[in-house]
Amino acid sequence: MSKSICAHQISEINVGNPVKYIGTILLYCFWCAFVSAQQLNEAIEPLIEGDNVISLSQDNTLDNWQVPSNLWSIKNGIIIGDTKGEKLDASQWLYTKQSFKDFEFTCELKLSGDERRNTGIYYRVKTFLFTNARGTKSYMAPSGYEFDAAFYQDNGINNKRNDRGALADWYARRSLRILADQSLINKVFKTDQWNRMTIRALANRLEYWINGIKVMNYVDHDPQASREGLIGFQLHNGSAMKVEFRYIAVQRL
Repeated sequence: MSKSICAHQISEINVGNPVKYIGTILLYCFWCAFVSAQQLNEAIEPLIEGDNVISLSQDNTLDNWQVPSNLWSIKNGIIIGDTKGEKLDASQWLYTKQSFKDFEFTCELKLSGDERRNTGIYYRVKTFLFTNARGTKSYMAPSGYEFDAAFYQDNGINNKRNDRGALADWYARRSLRILADQSLINKVFKTDQWNRMTIRALANRLEYWINGIKVMNYVDHDPQASREGLIGFQLHNGSAMKVEFRYIAVQRL
C-alpha cells in the first residue's frame, strides 16, 4: 500500500467531526508507515545469524558435501573447485548432503581462470540424467534453480553477454532464464575478486543479492517448479578455471 493510496482512503472518511475520526486517521497513518517500511525492507539483504544457522565450511572438512572428484578440496575454510589447468568434458557439481526447502543462504565466491570461466550456485536441486541437444553426451545434471554467479563473455562485437545474477533452471527448463539488470550487475560485481552472494527462497518467491545489492526478485508460478532440494556449486565444462567459496551459511525459514 502506498502513501497515495492511504491519502485517497483517508479523503473518503467523513471528517465532519475530526475528534471522532482522529483514531481512524492515526490508524491509517501508522498502517501506511508500516507498509512503507515493509517495502523498504524487501530490498535489504538478509542477515543470516543465530543458533539455527548451518555453517557448510566452518569445520574445514567436506563432510557436509557430496564430493564428485578430487577436483574439489577445502583449505582454511575455503571450498575450492579447480580443474588444474584442464578443460572438463562435462560440468561437475559439489552438492550438500542435506536438502533445503525455504531458506536464506549466503557465501563469498571468487572465480579465476580463462575467458570462458563460469560457475553458479544451484539450489532446490534434484539430479537427473541430462543428454545434450546432439545426443552425444549424457551426465547427471541439476533440475532446480541456479544463481548464475559469473558468466560474462565477449561475443566479439564489444557487446558483452552478461548472465551474472540471472535466475535459471538451465538443464530441466531451458525456457526459464530471468536476467538481472546488466548496468546494476556491472556496478556491483567485482570480477576476479570476492563477491558475496545471498539467496532467499521462500515458497515460489526467489530473491538474490550481490555484495548487499538486490539484483533479483522473481515469483515462479510454474506448478512443476522445484520446491525443495540440494544446494550445489559448479565447475563448468569447457574452461580451465578455479572457483572458491568461503563463509558459507544457510538458515532454514
